[in-house]
Amino acid sequence: MEIYDELEIEIFHTLEKIRRVESMINRHVDSGSEDLIINQYISLKKELSQQLADLLSQATNAKVQIAA
Repeated sequence: MEIYDELEIEIFHTLEKIRRVESMINRHVDSGSEDLIINQYISLKKELSQQLADLLSQATNAKVQIAA
């Protein structure tokens, strides 16, 4: 169960990071910042989204193992 708890914490932190990056993207778009900066944040959001997908997959597998 400890592994599942750690994954849950990592998922929460990753969601928070995605939320903050999304906020930064919106701020830069609204202020008319350079596309380069916006694209860097979009790239970071994609990486974080992939990390989140991996963490969710790990959590699902851990939950299945606990149930078994």
